[in-house]
Amino acid sequence: MAGVKGRKTNTTPSAPSRSDAKQRTGRAEERHELRTSAAATGSIEVDRHNLQFSLREQIAYHSMREQALARLSRFLTGLQVFLGTSAIASISDLIPLDPAHVVIVSALAGVIQLVVDPSGGARDHRALRVRYHNVLADYEESTKDATELRALKGKMQRVFADAPPAYRVVQAIAYNTAVNSTYPEETAVAYRYRIGFWRRISANWFPMRGYRFTKEQ
Repeated sequence: MAGVKGRKTNTTPSAPSRSDAKQRTGRAEERHELRTSAAATGSIEVDRHNLQFSLREQIAYHSMREQALARLSRFLTGLQVFLGTSAIASISDLIPLDPAHVVIVSALAGVIQLVVDPSGGARDHRALRVRYHNVLADYEESTKDATELRALKGKMQRVFADAPPAYRVVQAIAYNTAVNSTYPEETAVAYRYRIGFWRRISANWFPMRGYRFTKEQ
């Protein structure tokens, strides 16, 4: 192809400017600060940071799920016991209660216990939480070189494989918990998700998978 007359065609790529290099350095530092991809920077410090942060997040997540399911199980068990005692008969003398409604509520509590199995779910999350704690303990005791980090990542992936599908809002709350435990407040506020009051209330009831949260700042 002919060039433009009177003008030299420069086919040599221009060298990156100082401002471009500075922007790339700033982006690399930002990636290093929070949950970065090891492939993006190839830094072992990033691998250490990602592993520790992910373990803290998973421990917080399974702790919250365990607590919610254990509370639900205790509530349903207590409700069944209460509705099956003679105390309910004494209360019905003071408050007009239809005995059929009492039987229905008691049966419904039993069905939820059987179908949802909150006590079994709480045990599963407790077991997963303990396994993540063990991986975190192995991380703290290791020399944190590349070989040991790969082994610890493998252990974490095996625990991931046994975990049930995640609840998105609980996952976001656990992420915020890990951010708060990793960074000072002036840094954490830039990374935390904004989670509304009603989202927190219903976090353990609706999976809301695929929902996208905005950052606080």
